[in-house]
Amino acid sequence: MATITTEFGKLSSKKQRAVYLLVRDKKTVKRIITGVKVDESEISPKTKKIKNFEKAQIVEKLKSELAAKLSSMAPEINYSDNMDATKIASKIVKKKKEDTLDFFSFAELWISRRESKSMRNYVCMLNKFKEFLKRDTLDFSEITYTLLKDFENYLSDFTRAKSMYLGEIRHLYREAMLEYNTDEETVIKNDPFLRYKAPKQVLKLGVRALKLEDILKIYHYDAVPGSRVQMARDCFILSFCLMGMNSVDMYQATKLEKGTLKYKRAKTKDRRADEAYIEVKIHPFIKPLMKRYEGSTHVFSFYKKYVVPENFNNNINRGLKDLGRAIGLPNLQFYQARHTFATLSRNMMKFSKSDVDEALNHVGSYGIADVYITKDFNIINDNNFKLIEEVFKDEIAGTPSTVLAAESNKGIQTDANTEAPLAKRPYHRKAKTAANAQI
Repeated sequence: MATITTEFGKLSSKKQRAVYLLVRDKKTVKRIITGVKVDESEISPKTKKIKNFEKAQIVEKLKSELAAKLSSMAPEINYSDNMDATKIASKIVKKKKEDTLDFFSFAELWISRRESKSMRNYVCMLNKFKEFLKRDTLDFSEITYTLLKDFENYLSDFTRAKSMYLGEIRHLYREAMLEYNTDEETVIKNDPFLRYKAPKQVLKLGVRALKLEDILKIYHYDAVPGSRVQMARDCFILSFCLMGMNSVDMYQATKLEKGTLKYKRAKTKDRRADEAYIEVKIHPFIKPLMKRYEGSTHVFSFYKKYVVPENFNNNINRGLKDLGRAIGLPNLQFYQARHTFATLSRNMMKFSKSDVDEALNHVGSYGIADVYITKDFNIINDNNFKLIEEVFKDEIAGTPSTVLAAESNKGIQTDANTEAPLAKRPYHRKAKTAANAQI
C-alpha cells in the first residue's frame, strides 16, 4: 500500500531545511517538493514536526490533498503490476494547464529551492517585471514575443538589466517547460524564445581599471586606524595582490595552508565541474595586512563584524567612496581592484591572456586541453609575484615612490573657479572627514 510521509532535506548554508513529501510504494520512493523551507529551530527535536504554524499548515494541506487523491486511486494501484512511487506521484500531483499556470508563482517557488547568491538578481527582475505589467500575476500563455519586446523597450535605459532580466525570464520559462511538460502531455505549448532573442550585454572593456599611479595613491592613503576607510583601502590592496579576489570569497575563505590561500570562488563554484577552485600564494608584501585581519575559524576576521558578506561588501564600497573623494578618484569601487589586476597583468607585465584568465579563476577556453592538462597554480602565482614586485617595487624597497613623485612633478594645476594654484598635498595624510572615522 502506497503511503505519504514528510521528510526534511539536508541543512543548507543558511541553516534551513527544505520540506518534502515522500511517496513510498513497495521498495520505491519519490520525493515531492513542497516549496517550504524551515529553520532548525522550527523543527521539534522530539516529534520531528514543524513548529511554525503557517508552514506546518501549508505542508499538511498539501499532504491531505495528495492523500485524498492517493486513496481514490487505491484500486488502480493495488491491481496494477506496473505501478511504482514515481508513477503514483506523477498521477496525484496534477499538472496545471498553461492558461492557469502563473509565471510569478512558479518563479518564486523555483527561487526558494536554490541557495545561490545570483537569486537576488532574479528577485530584482521579478519586481521590475511586475512594475512593468502593473500586476503580480501572469499566465504563461500571456508571455509572447510582443510582451517580451515591450519589456525590453521598457528597460531601454538599463543596458545591463535589459540583457540580464530577459535572459532570466527565458531561463525560468525553459525550467517551467522541463518541470511541467512530459512525454505524454505538453502543458506549456508556446515557446516565444524560439523567435525572441534576449539582447546581449555590450561590454565596455577596461573602463573600470585604474592606472598604476592610482593604485599607489590608494596604498599610500593614511586613513584613521580602525576606520571603515582603512578597512576599505586594505581590502582593495588585498584583492589586487590576491589576483582579484572578491569580497564574498574574502569573507568566506577558511583555508590557509603553508602561506597559500585555497578557496572556491563563490560566484561560479556551483556552475563548474572544478567548483572554481584556486590556490593563491601570499606575497610577503601583504603579510602585515593578512595579520591585521587574521581570523580564527576563517582566514580573515570580517565574519566577526559583519553578519553576511553583502554587508561587508557594502561597507567596503562606502569606505572606498570616501577614500576616492579624498584622492581624486570619484566613485571608486571595490571591483576595480580585480579589473586593475587584470589590466596591469596584461598591458604592463605582458602576461598572456590565458594566464590572466586563469588567475581571475575564469573558465578556460581551451576545451579538451583543460581536461588533459593537470592544474598547476605555480604559473599564475609566479606571475602575480612579479606583478606585485613591479607595482610596489619602491614600497618593498622602503624608498619613496618614484611613480607618485613623477606624477606630482607634472606641473602645478590651477583651480578652474579661482585660477589660484592648487596646493600640492602629499598622499600620506590623515583622513579629516567624519565618514573616515566610522568603523
